Amino acid sequence: MPTVPPQTTPGPAALRGRPRDPARDEAILHAAVALIGELGYDRATIDAIAERAGVSKPTIYRRWPGKAELFADAIRRHKERRPAADTGTLRGDLLAAVGTLCASISDEQAHLAIGLAGQLRASEELASLFREHVIAVERARWTAIVQRAVARDELPAEPPVSALFGELAPAIVFTRALFGLEEVDAAFVDELVDRILLPILASPNPDR
Repeated sequence: MPTVPPQTTPGPAALRGRPRDPARDEAILHAAVALIGELGYDRATIDAIAERAGVSKPTIYRRWPGKAELFADAIRRHKERRPAADTGTLRGDLLAAVGTLCASISDEQAHLAIGLAGQLRASEELASLFREHVIAVERARWTAIVQRAVARDELPAEPPVSALFGELAPAIVFTRALFGLEEVDAAFVDELVDRILLPILASPNPDR
């Protein structure tokens, strides 16, 4: 009699299916950011994101449980690409940070902010994600610059620099880019660092 080959059970790799495609992930994230900027957070549905990215809804839900998590991931990945540069000097770090911030600002980001502006107050879930993945990350970047300057004795350890310092440059850069009234060029970067940021750090504490 011919020998019947034994039945085999699919291994773990076969059961898991195909690995995730990073290019597809990027297409979904890009579609989400673009649609939120164009339509607003509420109207940028998973259906619309799937259609724009050229994928199915199950493909998105296999990666993210919902739209808020998808948006948070898009923001987090964008922020991870912009670490705080360590140039060896406070001025150099500030120039690098402001320059990188200016280079990262695009029309897409401006439209995204407009699309999210009202929803950040209406949705506590979205606001919480924004605080965690945007505001906290940006503050940490500027705090790292100040801490390195303290370690190099370029700034005194006391009094501590206010956490509000980390919001100043992003607010100025974004406002300028959002309204598009003037360029965010090299001259702007130098002026913001030399005439605004460094003098603020060098100014004495009025309570001392």
